[in-house]
This record gives sequence, C-alpha cells and structure tokens, in this order.
Amino acid sequence: MKFVAGYLLLYLATLAVLVRYEQFDFVEPLFALVLMGGGFTLIAWLLTRRSEPLPVSEPRRGILPYLLVVTAFVTWGLGALPESQPLRDVLAMATKLLVFVAVPWILFDRAKPLLRMNRRDWIVTAAMSAVLILFQFAFGRGPAVIADAHLPVGTLIAAVVFAFVWLAIEAGLVEEYFFRRLLQTRLESLTRSRAGGIVITALLFGLVHAPGLYLRPSHTGEDFAGPPSLLFAIGYAIVILSPAASSSASYGRALATSRS
Repeated sequence: MKFVAGYLLLYLATLAVLVRYEQFDFVEPLFALVLMGGGFTLIAWLLTRRSEPLPVSEPRRGILPYLLVVTAFVTWGLGALPESQPLRDVLAMATKLLVFVAVPWILFDRAKPLLRMNRRDWIVTAAMSAVLILFQFAFGRGPAVIADAHLPVGTLIAAVVFAFVWLAIEAGLVEEYFFRRLLQTRLESLTRSRAGGIVITALLFGLVHAPGLYLRPSHTGEDFAGPPSLLFAIGYAIVILSPAASSSASYGRALATSRS
C-alpha cells in the first residue's frame, strides 16, 4: 500500500500546483483518477482475484536506461515523420514496432512470444472490453462522431474491424509489450511489489510523454488551448496520462494472472 499511498500524495500535490499556478480544472483529473485509476483497477482485480500469476522470466538489465531512447523517440522521432497521410501513419506504426518491440525484444527479453489465449483469458478480455466500450459511450466523443458521419453499415463494419486491428498493434502490442511485459515486470522485481510495478510504470508512462507535450504539442493529439509550459506538461503527464496507464497496467496484470 505504500506505493499506492505515495502515488496518491504525488498526484494530489501535482494537481494542487496545477490548479494554483496553471488555473487547471481539477474535475477531469479527479474523474480520471477515480474512474480509470480506481474503477478499472478494481474491475481487473475482481475478475482475477482467485487466480495465480503467470510465471514470466525477468527481462535483462538495461530496460530502465532504454527509457531515454523511448523518450527521445516520442519527443523528436515521431515529429520528424512526414505530414502527408497515410504515409505518416504507416511510418509511425513501423518505427514504433522497431523502437518499442523489436529492439527491446532483442536486447532485453528472455521469453519466447506467448500468443496463445485460454478460455479465461478471453473472458477477462471480453469483460474489460465491454467496460471500456460502455465508458466510451457514456463519456467519450467517438460514438457521437461516428453517428454524425452517417456511414453505410458495410463501411462502418469494415472501419470498426480495421480500427480494432490497427489499434491492437499500435497501442496494444507496441505500448503493452514494452511498458507491461518488460518495464513493469522489471519494476515489480526491483520493488518486490506488484503494486509498486504498476504505480511506477504508470508514472513513467506519463512522464515519457512530458517532453513531447512541451516541445511538440501539435504531434501529441492532446487538445491544449495554447503552447503548454514545462510545469503544465509534467503535471498533465502525471494527473491525466498516468491514471489511464495505471488502468492499462492493472488490466495487463489481470490478463497475466488469469492464466492459472
């Protein structure tokens, strides 16, 4: 619990500083903390509370310094890609697979790829997916944008399938492999705490994006009113990005522990 308590203290202190010096609205980050950081984590725990963790070999040393490479890539590498579409998206996918998956797997991973999913894996995945879809319908803008587009049924189905496959690779494989399989596993071993691995990984995931939020905000996809200050970028990474990362980390751990 000390890691969770420490995270909450850091989170609230950061939020207080943002409210005081950046006139930051505290409603959205507290909502993200309670619903995504707390609610999704609780659901993942409930789904797997009676399961045993999957034995996973510890990655080789060096994964923490490699975070500097990842940070530099997120900050400058993606910004150097051409602006024309769809070339930019294709190159972004290829370079992300290289930086987040291929190179770390060669340098740090001792495990063979584990691609099989058993029945309980599918149950956990379906349950968490349903929760996320309900969350999007309740609070997200995506369903409204899709409804306003008035797409034919066939086009809509094809778009959903394509988007699912694309995001499964770009967000699922790219981010989850590096931050969950490698970084979180290593941090759990170093802290000797599952909660410590989740909390520190969530913070690092958010902070890796801070330089890009400050130096190249137009490439981050975040909707800022103007160029953010360095304080705002770091604070935003902690109070907005890290709760989402913690829920993802908890789901990754939930899926791993379901394979008993």
